[in-house]
Amino acid sequence: MKTIFITGATENTGYAIARHFAKNHFNVAISSRVREKAEAAARKIEEDFGVQARGYELDLTDTDNISDVFSRIKKDFGTLDVFVPNSAHLGVGYGIFNTTPEIFDEITRVNERGTFFCCQNAAKIMKEQRSGNIVIMGSIQYTGAVRGRTVYSMTKGALASLTRNLAFELAEYNIRVNYIVAGAIHTNRWDNSPDDVVMKRRSQYPLGREASGEDIANAVYYLATDLSSNITGIDLVIDAGLSVCLLPYKKAGEE
Repeated sequence: MKTIFITGATENTGYAIARHFAKNHFNVAISSRVREKAEAAARKIEEDFGVQARGYELDLTDTDNISDVFSRIKKDFGTLDVFVPNSAHLGVGYGIFNTTPEIFDEITRVNERGTFFCCQNAAKIMKEQRSGNIVIMGSIQYTGAVRGRTVYSMTKGALASLTRNLAFELAEYNIRVNYIVAGAIHTNRWDNSPDDVVMKRRSQYPLGREASGEDIANAVYYLATDLSSNITGIDLVIDAGLSVCLLPYKKAGEE
């Protein structure tokens, strides 16, 4: 049975990905900064789907911890077939004028450095197997600008570049690497927003809704399985059509 490891997978998008793969007969490793949350989510997956699931405490700023977790996954499962670096520092509210060196380092150490060394450890295991898939969780924000997300957007651009370089470097070992360019995704934060705020946001998307966790999970499953066996180094955009708008989206007759 194949194994997937998703970081930051105790709720929302990461958890949806974990459950989707478990439903499709993958063993599942998930991580969180809080060990108890990771272990509880893994137990729930085991109960619901009858696969082997394990939860690990992971600090993406600690490279020794990263190496240890990947070693434990290899020991616990014997294989690592799919890796999804989903954890991210959202960097909300930080632009060019208010980002301190400390905040800059905090965001980049998680999003860039942490992701890089997770991918390095995953690639080492996959190289031994001569097979594997890495699906990096990105954001449409790397393609443009959003106020107060400058450093976050920059890091997602770095991950897009990392995807292409890893796809090139790892192809000879039968390891594919692809990038999810995600627009808005429904999370717990949406549930706590007023209805008028939610409707206004949705009105900006041509398809009229944000992505669900299952939408993202379907895309990851496509890129991580033989459904896309000849695809590597691509961006897969899931944004309800937002990126095709040259101007703010309006329905016919609203101009």
